[in-house]
Amino acid sequence: MTHANYNRRFRSQKQGAVRTPPRKLLSFELGNVNYAVPIEKVQRVVKDFNPYGFLDSGQSLVRHQEELITLINLSKIFPSSRTLTDFNYLIVCSLNKSDRLGIPIPDMPKILEVTEESFCEIPELYRQQQLHPVIEKLIRAPDGSEVFYLNLDRFNSM
Repeated sequence: MTHANYNRRFRSQKQGAVRTPPRKLLSFELGNVNYAVPIEKVQRVVKDFNPYGFLDSGQSLVRHQEELITLINLSKIFPSSRTLTDFNYLIVCSLNKSDRLGIPIPDMPKILEVTEESFCEIPELYRQQQLHPVIEKLIRAPDGSEVFYLNLDRFNSM
């Protein structure tokens, strides 16, 4: 009798202690606001790039290693962004098998490790203030700062 109770007691504790591994994100700052993208979508970070082919929408192109990369219009997504001449690095992300998206940033990005519990919804009153749909969640970083999570899959619908 004691043996059966012993197994049942420890079996339930073991099942409850399932831990999810932390998610790795690439974090960057634009105008005192922190953003992050999933690291599995990042192909590389490029230093010193030359954009060309500016459209009225603010988008442009970069050629890197014989690959054309579309640069996003930062002013439509990140309200506190500067001009492209202020950016020294380019985060190259893959949207699908053939499309590459470039996010110009001023400083070298950092790797951020967070748990799923660190993600939360953006308050609706804040979201109503013309927040771009690519900005999907809010993350509480281990250092106590707030980071906006970017869902790169939403760029496909833009």
